[in-house]
Amino acid sequence: MSVRETFKFSILSLALLGCASISFQTLSSANDKDIETLVTTANRTQTLHLDLIGNTNKITKQSIEQSNAKHLNQLLSQASSTWLSRGNGQESLLSVRSPVLTGAGSCAEFLTLENGISLRAPGFCNVNQLFDTHFELADNIEVVKGANSSRYGSNAIHGTINVFSPSLYATPMVSVELGEDSFYRVNGLYSQQTEALDTLVGLTLTSDGGFQDSSGYEQQKLSLSASHSLGDWQTTHRVTLTNLEQDTAGYLQRGENAYQDKSLLRINDFPDAYRNSLSMRYAMFNTLNTEDAVWQVNPYLRHTDMDFLMHFLPGTPVEENGHSSIGLQVRRASQLSDMFSLTLGSDIDITRGFLKQNQANDTESNSAFLRGVLPQGKHYDYDVDALSFATYAQLDAKITDEHNAFAALRYDNTDYDYQNNLSTGNLKDDGTACGFGGCRYTRPASQSIQFDDISYALGYSYKIDKKTQLFAKHDQSFRAPHTSELYRLQNGQLASDVKSVKARQTEVGVRYIDKDLFAELSVYHLKKKDGIYQDADRQYLNGLDTEHQGIEFALNRQVTRTISTKLAFSYSEHTYLNNPTNGAQIKGNDIDTAPKLLLNLQINWQVTRTIMAQLERQQIDDYFLDAANTQSYAGHKVYNLRADWQINPQLSASFAVMNITDERYAERADFAFGNHRYFVGEPRNMSLKLKYQF
Repeated sequence: MSVRETFKFSILSLALLGCASISFQTLSSANDKDIETLVTTANRTQTLHLDLIGNTNKITKQSIEQSNAKHLNQLLSQASSTWLSRGNGQESLLSVRSPVLTGAGSCAEFLTLENGISLRAPGFCNVNQLFDTHFELADNIEVVKGANSSRYGSNAIHGTINVFSPSLYATPMVSVELGEDSFYRVNGLYSQQTEALDTLVGLTLTSDGGFQDSSGYEQQKLSLSASHSLGDWQTTHRVTLTNLEQDTAGYLQRGENAYQDKSLLRINDFPDAYRNSLSMRYAMFNTLNTEDAVWQVNPYLRHTDMDFLMHFLPGTPVEENGHSSIGLQVRRASQLSDMFSLTLGSDIDITRGFLKQNQANDTESNSAFLRGVLPQGKHYDYDVDALSFATYAQLDAKITDEHNAFAALRYDNTDYDYQNNLSTGNLKDDGTACGFGGCRYTRPASQSIQFDDISYALGYSYKIDKKTQLFAKHDQSFRAPHTSELYRLQNGQLASDVKSVKARQTEVGVRYIDKDLFAELSVYHLKKKDGIYQDADRQYLNGLDTEHQGIEFALNRQVTRTISTKLAFSYSEHTYLNNPTNGAQIKGNDIDTAPKLLLNLQINWQVTRTIMAQLERQQIDDYFLDAANTQSYAGHKVYNLRADWQINPQLSASFAVMNITDERYAERADFAFGNHRYFVGEPRNMSLKLKYQF
């Protein structure tokens, strides 16, 4: 039995063992009686949403269940200024107060968390890493937009997404869903509460035959949780295991606006493309309340392993990457006086990672140059030992009942120890030279490097009344270079001297919350300096400066007893501020793949006591496809319809029609190598789900 087959068998076995360990007794129903909404991510501690200095969009468990998303982008569109651009299968590229960013280090502009702990180690992120989350059964998802390095360190420049594991008090249930193109999904949850131990098992099994030819995926996800007392400490254990096996369809490349031709939509020019990904995470959350402080001590383990065909590159090499981590978060919060409270903390992450790239065959191309510089064999084979250490402090001041302020400061140290396992330079793996001046892929010599960064934030709020608050916040943030920007070099670059990217953001906003209405309006301005880019010679350099500014509006309104609405709206501008060295003349241009308008509107209608219907509009404005602003995509509007029927207290049925107007659109468009390329949006499609609660 292969490692991957063993892993899948282990997921099922652990799920069954978890359920078997819970005695089947009658459970008292757990009621969600949150009078006030709490948010956690922005401050790294539970805070009343009204009192938060800064922004957070919270996607609740109810929204997650009602959306019944096949892909996380169908949920994250409910947060303003957020677009998780869907690739094929479970792949994606992220945009939060930013363009859709691509390239080796693009994932490092965002921080993605599970229960407050990074999905991937610093320096080892992957643009698709959100498919490792168990979002299908998540208790809630929080999106914090913009800079937040003073709380989390590297990567929290444009935004932070935190997916919370299923609640230990979730109602036991099983659901079966069927959709077009041989899609099926099974979800199961079981929880139990006893005097000594609370436990939960959550399982998701998904199979998708794929809309395009030679595409589709199978994915398994398992969440295990247990909570108990450990002396004076309250302890919660969280385990998440995921496995993805995907046949990947590439871009549609049949000319400009090819996505509008229905006869082309199922074409897949890359039938051999695939992606496999394993992830395993364990965290132990420990809380101690003493007379003068609250302590949190959270050790964790992390492991990822991925391989995929790089069908988008000449020669179509295979990449293998992975890493294993052990880490610890320590935090102490204390009340110094009636006015001041102080939080002190430290984070440490120790990781060993690797990357290999191998091309099985000679490059097939009409270009003698490409055949000469892209040889068969190993291109990269390296290991990196990484140590990330940080210490931080935050002082909160309750000046009066209406006026509050805070100041936060953080120091981060990142160490990489790189070991090259092949010959140094731009040679073939046997040490011989390529033609045309050397091979494209270049391997630097083994080395060590260190980055030291300081970030800070200042915030102020004024509570107008019990329901309304004004806030202002300023952040200085950063992100350290990704390991690929340091060690996966090209065209003879034997050393990458890039340094950390800096970002400075200011935002002001107003928030209103009462029983039937939530509204938040924010205006932000962010400047990013020393952005890392590849120049015309494929060399990694600092020096790309960009500006990001916009306005956001979030609304959740109970209009009548039976009708409610939810709106996420943003209008933004993303601009190049300079012409990078040895690059294009782009100063003043819009950054590519940066639609100005993003909108998600949901209208919910409680038709009867047992029937709920929802109409959703998702809109993306037009955007440029290249830095020169010569090519563009027209944007789109997609409408979705969902309905839920509570047949009896235990049994419910859900029906969804996605893209009800059968709009021809692209999930994402770009322009490269002289070609318009599209990830096609699926035509109208339907699904049905049956759910039984115990």
